[in-house]
Amino acid sequence: MYCVQCGSDIPAENKFCNNCGAAAYQASSGAAAVQPAAITPVAPAIPQPAVQAVAPAVYPGAPQAVYPGYPQAVYPNTPYPGMPYPQAYPGQPVYYAVPPAHHTAQQMNLLRSLQGRIQSLASTEQLEGFSLKEMFSEVFKKKSPEQVEDYMLVGTDKTTPLIDLVETGWPKPWLFFRVLATLIVGYVVCTFMLMHLSDAGNLIPAVMILGSFAVPLSTLVLFFEMNTPRNVSLHMVAKLFLFGAVVSLGVALLGYSLPIFQLGTWEAGIVEEVAKLLTAVIVMRSIRYKYILNGILFGATVGAGFACFETTGYALNSALLPGLLQGLQAGQTIDVATHSGIVAMLQILRLRGILAPLGHVAWTAIACGAFWRVKQDKPLNPSMFLDTRFIKAFLIPVSMHALWDAPAFMQLPFLGNSIITGVISWYVVFGLVQQGLKQVKEEQRSHLQQTLQTVEASMQPAGSVAVS
Repeated sequence: MYCVQCGSDIPAENKFCNNCGAAAYQASSGAAAVQPAAITPVAPAIPQPAVQAVAPAVYPGAPQAVYPGYPQAVYPNTPYPGMPYPQAYPGQPVYYAVPPAHHTAQQMNLLRSLQGRIQSLASTEQLEGFSLKEMFSEVFKKKSPEQVEDYMLVGTDKTTPLIDLVETGWPKPWLFFRVLATLIVGYVVCTFMLMHLSDAGNLIPAVMILGSFAVPLSTLVLFFEMNTPRNVSLHMVAKLFLFGAVVSLGVALLGYSLPIFQLGTWEAGIVEEVAKLLTAVIVMRSIRYKYILNGILFGATVGAGFACFETTGYALNSALLPGLLQGLQAGQTIDVATHSGIVAMLQILRLRGILAPLGHVAWTAIACGAFWRVKQDKPLNPSMFLDTRFIKAFLIPVSMHALWDAPAFMQLPFLGNSIITGVISWYVVFGLVQQGLKQVKEEQRSHLQQTLQTVEASMQPAGSVAVS
């Protein structure tokens, strides 16, 4: 007897197959074993539920059909509310539809439109060959003490390079980072001693000054390095930094005393930007400084001095003293109240230090760069302030300053008001720097042509007449 399942031989006394375990089948006497017919399994039918089409998405620009011919159903976890997806029955894979291409195109067109408006207002051009990575590629490279000294000894009659030797490509500053690191280390050390050592109250002025000066002063060094003609000395920068800060603050305070500027927060954009611009123009009106890059540096210098002194005032009058007085009024001891005032002061210093490059330094650099674009090597004339190119560009720092202080704009999360105005301001700054570099390149070309003409004239024989 053989197994009907596997065909193995089954002893007559066994009721099951030793090989596969199937029940033994024994045909009737004299009859051959019958092999059952092969059974073909039939898959159970899966019911196909009807799909109810839904209305297309209501948000603007939503795709009306993802794949032609597929019924549309709404998937609850779609990244775009109401976006239709193909879905025939539960468990069918859901293919996320790609957002409409015209959304990206609209965003790019909006960005280009904004860039075009800024360039039109500032009278600048699209940035060419600009790369932040390449620009700051020299920051972490080692420099010898001799290189640092030679790098800083510029601007005098003997150390100003000839126009033919001036670099006209995008500058690669590196000294500013060393200045920033040095000042921050000093600030951190003094702060640590102030907070953890007894009788360290004498360090309060040091912490206040280092915290107020670290970032604006380092940003000023960055602008000093971007002045590729190298015709302004550090002595002149230091003089303008101190004198310009005092004068501009005084002019701003006089402006705030006028009745017309008592209407709201917007007046800061006019009063302070006008005060800083007039200070830089009057102090540095010499025709010796004719480049746009010179004007950008002068504006950054006055703006940095203004920012340093203003931050020091905020740290003292808006943080340290109020915190101390509030602590004393609450019944705290003089030590505890002083500690509260110091903590408030440190918060102000850190916040304004982070935001310093986005504010006064960049704003005044734009204003003075636009003015020097009009002035160049001509004597100062009041009519220059009426030049359309200057007026339109000057509206940028005034507007950015007003937006910075606008109460509604200040409600943006994550310092959004400062970041937005700062990015726009630096975009304009780099546009003016590019114009300054092109101005130097044009002067190099003109100087080369004059030199060639002089050489050709000297090589002609005596008495001969040059034929043009």
